[in-house]
Amino acid sequence: MSTRIRSRPASSQFPSSQLGGIDSSGEPEVWNKICTELRKLPEFAALNENAKIAISKLDGGRRRGSGLDNDGEDTVDDGSEEGEGLAIKIEDHEDPRVLLAKLDQLKELSQKQLDYAQSEEKILDQASEDVSILTALRQATETVMTDNKRKKRKADETPLVETSKNFKKARSGSAAPMDVPSIGAQVAFRLKKQKGAEVEWIQCEITKVMGEGNKIRFEVQDPEPDENNNPGQSYKAGPKDIIFIPELSTDLPVYPIGTRVLARYPETTTFYKAEVMGTKRDGTCRLKFEGEEEVGKETEVERRLVLEMPK
Repeated sequence: MSTRIRSRPASSQFPSSQLGGIDSSGEPEVWNKICTELRKLPEFAALNENAKIAISKLDGGRRRGSGLDNDGEDTVDDGSEEGEGLAIKIEDHEDPRVLLAKLDQLKELSQKQLDYAQSEEKILDQASEDVSILTALRQATETVMTDNKRKKRKADETPLVETSKNFKKARSGSAAPMDVPSIGAQVAFRLKKQKGAEVEWIQCEITKVMGEGNKIRFEVQDPEPDENNNPGQSYKAGPKDIIFIPELSTDLPVYPIGTRVLARYPETTTFYKAEVMGTKRDGTCRLKFEGEEEVGKETEVERRLVLEMPK
């Protein structure tokens, strides 16, 4: 097995991912909630304005600090900060009980103003939070829509071909029917036999599908770069020149012991003849490759890389 020098390619599985779990139907509910809450703002604004007017009437229109008002008469401060306090003009011979009643009313009206302002603040905070949620829902919906468009565009760009009778049964160890492969499918490709040498199979990727029915042909590319590190060589292939490589090892039938197969040798991109010596619980095959230098050596190979021997 000293001739096996082809390096192992990157994984041939490219699992797709989708963004899900977010339903765009939630957007109207969030938007209606925002509108309902914001409609309460004018109500609180009106209540706040009414309280302001009542304070102004009670205060006699004066809003100064403690001491003398503009007329030089005594005033009583309600304890607010300078420039923002509410002053009550003390009339001559005014009953102190009336004055205390005015102070209580001022205190009550001021507390109402504070409550109204806090209610408005809560509404605005909640609306801001709901807008963030609505934005996230909209972005998620647009992401899914964009992803679906990309998938549709990719499907539209893929050549449409009819199922060929040559591919009604997979030649990869699976008994399930199989359609014509699309671009990107991984296959074992049979190189043109050299004089005096055995047939060699290498792992390739389908890059083009041409024709249909019995005239279908493929273009495959070697994943190995050439000596100058340029992209691998491309080949033309007919249906008999390729064997499809399943994407997953699950649900593939177990080979009976002694079955002759074509398997990819570890750390290479080349397939060789081998004999099945057993199967592990996870589906991995224990193989004995032909021409193995070490006598009695068994090699474990992933099930999907163990293919039916071509006829």
